[in-house]
Amino acid sequence: MARNPKLSLQSKKHLARLEREKRTSRIVLIGSIIAITLVVLVVGYGILDQTYLSKIRPVAVVNGQKISTKDWQGLVRYTRQRMINQAANIIQNYQLISQIYGTESGYTAYYAAQLQQIEQQLSPTVVGEQVLNQMIDNALLEQEAKKRNITVSDAEIDQKIQEAFQFFPNGTPTTQPTIEPKATSTLSPTQYALVSPTPTTTATPLPTATATQSLSATLQASPTTVIETATATPTESPTEGPTATATAYTKDAFQKDYQNLLKSYQDQIQFSEQELRKIVYNQILYEKMQQAIAEELKLTPEQDMVWARHILVKDETTAKEVLAKLNNGEDWTKLAAEYSIDNSNKDNGGDLGWFYHGMMVKEFEDAAFNLKIGEISQPVKTQYGYHIIQVLGHELRTLSQSEFEQLKANKFQEWLSEIHSKATITIDDTWKNRVPTTPTIPTDLQQAMDEIVQLAQQQQQTVPQVQETPQPTP
Repeated sequence: MARNPKLSLQSKKHLARLEREKRTSRIVLIGSIIAITLVVLVVGYGILDQTYLSKIRPVAVVNGQKISTKDWQGLVRYTRQRMINQAANIIQNYQLISQIYGTESGYTAYYAAQLQQIEQQLSPTVVGEQVLNQMIDNALLEQEAKKRNITVSDAEIDQKIQEAFQFFPNGTPTTQPTIEPKATSTLSPTQYALVSPTPTTTATPLPTATATQSLSATLQASPTTVIETATATPTESPTEGPTATATAYTKDAFQKDYQNLLKSYQDQIQFSEQELRKIVYNQILYEKMQQAIAEELKLTPEQDMVWARHILVKDETTAKEVLAKLNNGEDWTKLAAEYSIDNSNKDNGGDLGWFYHGMMVKEFEDAAFNLKIGEISQPVKTQYGYHIIQVLGHELRTLSQSEFEQLKANKFQEWLSEIHSKATITIDDTWKNRVPTTPTIPTDLQQAMDEIVQLAQQQQQTVPQVQETPQPTP
């Protein structure tokens, strides 16, 4: 039987069409699977990024050492809580002062200014950058400590925590000054001729002095409370015997307080014991490195010091006018009171007391240390204006304990700044999108802060004559 050519042709066309349809279906199916898979991957990555990857992504890399987002965010939350605690303490102090002295404008303005500063510091960008810079410095210190074989043990961290709770298992330590005070020198006839019969020889702050802040972190007791010293409770009445025995602060009591602290941190700001111990570790390391750098620089309490006074004016023309009057024999003290814009000492002849290298800005310091006793400088320009300087004394003097500690802190900050400038530091600018905004100021605390600020503003409008703000000590 003969084949039908039309049937054969139709079958081939039919089969080809079916094959094309199958291929199209497969392509559509594969495309759909790929699309669904991509959507799942994108969503899954977003969830994974929020829950895990963003936590380990570094916000900065310091000489190859990574600072993770998780660690940075934890310290931001801790820092925010510390500032909120600080605001609460300021309000408590203000309320105490108000009960004693009333809401006098100077006191209100003083506390309001502190509260406004804290609110500004709580800005996510501000607190985030502050913590990031602190962690970069901590990383640099760790790296430098490793080079010097300086370590911090767990025992040292334990001891620091115990001290924060005022728990001393081996007895309360008694600190003794390490610098023996020495008698101050007497004034020479030249110095007597230059100054009043009762000159001020104690160092006083100069507006041009360079301020240095300590980096060390302080251990806070809890997000909502501060550590209180164990209260001494007499076991018998004073009339029943000559002495009273205080209730001992036992190890069990310390451990209970410490565990309560950890629980409050975990519950309120998701801050672990490991993170808390890291803060204490950084504080101890900072102290050890500061001491090591002081020894490397061979810092001693004996320092070349200058006693000087100055007249600070705004412009060079005024400075030359003052200098001309001094050269014509006019009284320094009267000219200082008339011309100087340094309100901290203008009425005391511009007396700055004794200072050593590093306390003043470089231009001022260079001029002062190169002047002879009694010599008056040409106008010295700094960022604060123009200074006329007169040196009243040059001596090798022994610093007090507090002055020596400040000297070590200043030199340490100079060293740290130099290390920072030489480091390779990479910062991920997207950190601004990851700054925690919690914890927030409680509503009642925010209301109290606003009331104090508003009261200060009202008082300022009604009493514009107030020029100086007292700084009371509760």
